[in-house]
Amino acid sequence: MQIKLISFMVLSLLSVQSVLVAQQTKGPFQTIDQESLERAMKAVLKSDTGPGPAYDPTATPNGVRYQIDIIDYLLENEVRQDHESSEETLPLLIGYKEWYQAFKRVHCQDRDVPEYVERANEFEQNLVVDYNRDKVIGNISDADNLDIAANITLFWDSAKKSVSYKDLDSKPPLKIIYDRIITYRLIKYRDDNLVVCDQVKGLRGKALKGFLRIFGKAHMIQYRTLPVKNGPQYVLVEVRKFRWLFGSKTVLTITPDGETLEGVPEKVKQRLRRKIKIQYEPLKPG
Repeated sequence: MQIKLISFMVLSLLSVQSVLVAQQTKGPFQTIDQESLERAMKAVLKSDTGPGPAYDPTATPNGVRYQIDIIDYLLENEVRQDHESSEETLPLLIGYKEWYQAFKRVHCQDRDVPEYVERANEFEQNLVVDYNRDKVIGNISDADNLDIAANITLFWDSAKKSVSYKDLDSKPPLKIIYDRIITYRLIKYRDDNLVVCDQVKGLRGKALKGFLRIFGKAHMIQYRTLPVKNGPQYVLVEVRKFRWLFGSKTVLTITPDGETLEGVPEKVKQRLRRKIKIQYEPLKPG
């Protein structure tokens, strides 16, 4: 009797999780077309110091910075943002085909598409941006200081629970593991440009060479970055061996060409470690 009850509870939980997953990724959405993505990709990399790009988006360690810059541009230039309005707006959907074709056309006409972009296309990984603030944050003291507050979901439609690959072109080379659904909170502060990817779920990996190997395979929990215009990005990353245990926090410098170096300037470290005064709303499906 007890075994049957436990089995029933497990099946019930799985059924509930399946419903939540379906609701979280089903829409309706406002779809971003390839032309809009191409405009965004060209705009975010304009350099003030020369004809070349501000940083290299084909380097894997720059991938998070690039994705955030594209989201920021789309919210600022392609969709209506009215933080005072109580009217709900549709989340943005960036389809894997549109992202891949836009990236290839803008950055890779005469070279191979980088591994991390190629694999996202192979896995058919879509990106959803829900920027309805009442679904992201509650009453907090930091609310008036935010340029962005959004729930981010990456997902594919196939039945595969997770996929992994080795990116040997990254500096350092990485093994990356994606769950079928990855979620995180994206916030960007107006006063100092600090960006926080918080409550990350569904993303794991490990460095195959270099000083980051000491962490082994770990879950990404939080990623903070202070990008410098036409320069590096300074990063604080929190990883955990197991999600329910406390993890380590490491500060890194990622150069414009995508090389990951240990440490950041001392004055930058304090900005990266600032207290986040945010109370998140429960991550609701839909």
